[in-house]
Amino acid sequence: MANIDRLCPGCMNDNGGEKICSICGYDQSANNENYCLPIKFSLSERYVIGKVVSADLEGITYIAWDNASDSTVHIKEYYPKGIATRNPDKTVSVVPGSEFYFNEGLIDFLEINKKFIASELQSIVPVLTVFEENGTVYSVSPVIPSITLNNFLDRNGGNLRWEQARPLFLPLIDTLKGLHEMGIVHGGISPETIIVGRDGKLRISNILIPRLRMTSENRPVELYSGYAAVEQYGKLENSLCAASDVYALSAVLFRVIIGIAPPSAESRLTTDTLSIPARFADELPRQVLVAIANGMQVRVENRTDTIDSFKNELVYGETRENTRRASNASVADKKAKDEAGQSKNSAVKYVIISAGITVAVCLVIVGILCFTVFRDQLFGDDGPTVSNTEFESTPQVESIGDRDPNAQDSAILHKVPDLTGMYYYELEDLDNYERFKFSIKGKEYSDKYGRGQICYQSVAADTAVKNETPIEVVISLGPKELKIKDVMGFDETGAVVELLKQGFLFENIEIVHREDPTKEPETVIGQFPEPGETVTLESYIRIEINDYVPEEPEDETPSDNSDNSSSLNDTSSDYSEDEFRHE
Repeated sequence: MANIDRLCPGCMNDNGGEKICSICGYDQSANNENYCLPIKFSLSERYVIGKVVSADLEGITYIAWDNASDSTVHIKEYYPKGIATRNPDKTVSVVPGSEFYFNEGLIDFLEINKKFIASELQSIVPVLTVFEENGTVYSVSPVIPSITLNNFLDRNGGNLRWEQARPLFLPLIDTLKGLHEMGIVHGGISPETIIVGRDGKLRISNILIPRLRMTSENRPVELYSGYAAVEQYGKLENSLCAASDVYALSAVLFRVIIGIAPPSAESRLTTDTLSIPARFADELPRQVLVAIANGMQVRVENRTDTIDSFKNELVYGETRENTRRASNASVADKKAKDEAGQSKNSAVKYVIISAGITVAVCLVIVGILCFTVFRDQLFGDDGPTVSNTEFESTPQVESIGDRDPNAQDSAILHKVPDLTGMYYYELEDLDNYERFKFSIKGKEYSDKYGRGQICYQSVAADTAVKNETPIEVVISLGPKELKIKDVMGFDETGAVVELLKQGFLFENIEIVHREDPTKEPETVIGQFPEPGETVTLESYIRIEINDYVPEEPEDETPSDNSDNSSSLNDTSSDYSEDEFRHE
């Protein structure tokens, strides 16, 4: 069991009891706000409360230590804003007159989290347990290192290509379908409530009780402009439903692919247009444009109404029969007009414009995502680390010579490709991908293969096997230890790219700014750990960027009587070499 006195309340790492945590920088002299549970408060005689991670209309989320499992967890306390108060003994009371709303929300909170405990949904933050204490309810979830999708996009050029977004979003779409089958409508899907984990997966977070996603005169709501459907504002005679999540998910894909936030649903009531730059229209598969446009129809009756239908439109181009209405598509260029004419029976309403929206894409960084972000079950803390010899059983394979000439089509043999050096998500691009059953056995450090690459496969390349033969792979963690590259003097983008190339995690690279008049502006002037120091790929890296802006010398116009050549020589001699270089 961990020594609680040595744990940092900010990150729950053992820092030896430092007053200022050297890992996360948390100052132990600080405490949570009075309306929150205090630092090191004990819950259920098992959990030790740390700092507040976040707070919303539903409650407060804390980082905490679980003494039973010796692990860090997140605990969310049902504490609805405006109707709950904190007593001196840290129990929760209800504002008089708000008992009905408090109790109704508490029941919803309890039931939703109980459903999550029993579910096997892959793209949500799982719930480990839920319990009642202090006059309220608490849910416990594992800590998943992550950043918001919005933050991720901002860090990586603003948008993603459809080829990059597709493998990320398909599992999330399936999870959303599962939520709807459980009777849960999220109502708040946005780039702020979708998180990108260190394992490369997208997850849906911030699933609140439904009443907090519908405008009401009696209580505050939590809506995300541009992603909340119009019915959530009470503008039409509709309530929160599955189609509301379809609208939000379509809007998120619009943001991810196009690189800008969509207009609010309220504003589109009067001007129902969806503007897509021509260059994206040319690059995107036709069915993606159609699916997004149908999913973002303002009125519920015109909108794709289920996640299944949305997925079919998005992936297969199967448009619902009841949405085959007269097209309102307006297309700026002839090519797009021709294409629109082929599907004029679709309920698509979009305007393609040739100019006006510019998306700054950092191609190098996006390219590097292949091993820093686009990973499936690769680098989670809970996955097993195995060596090549740890496969308990090797799937039986059949050689060509052993094949029964009377075998059915299901027994047709296929050669196993060489998977080593590939990234797991790239397997879907194999011509015969559907012929095999790929799975991740574990992960191990490798000096030969970079982080995220497959370093071992259970069935050797070129082996002929039957349909759906299981093939297990081991994912490389990269070298266990390496010497950090010297990025001193690089600009910010160049430094980050070099560190990503080495295999360091993007979310572990911290950028800070300071001024130093003796160093080159807008370059790296500090690096920690220092260049050449031996570290692991999990290490946190801090680079310092010089924000110093040198003063420009005054422009002195030479007199008419002066000799121009002489004057130039004199002027140049007044500057130092550095000043002259930056003039």
